[in-house]
Amino acid sequence: MRDGPLTIRDIMRTHWQNPEFAFLSACHATVGDESSPDEAIHLAATMQFSGFRSVIGSMWFVDDDIVGQIVSIFL
Repeated sequence: MRDGPLTIRDIMRTHWQNPEFAFLSACHATVGDESSPDEAIHLAATMQFSGFRSVIGSMWFVDDDIVGQIVSIFL
């Protein structure tokens, strides 16, 4: 991120106004990180715990073109 790393703690401390939907187009957004064992939840779970009613994330590498097609279905 521009101002430094974005942590799970940062996301969970944010006060969203009625968050409905989060689409995480980064690869492995629903997989934890070996290098951060103290962060027991992954990004997609963090978004749900932060109040988002629906979250879509990926457990594997995703092609940008395919993600674009998937996103267009939700718009």
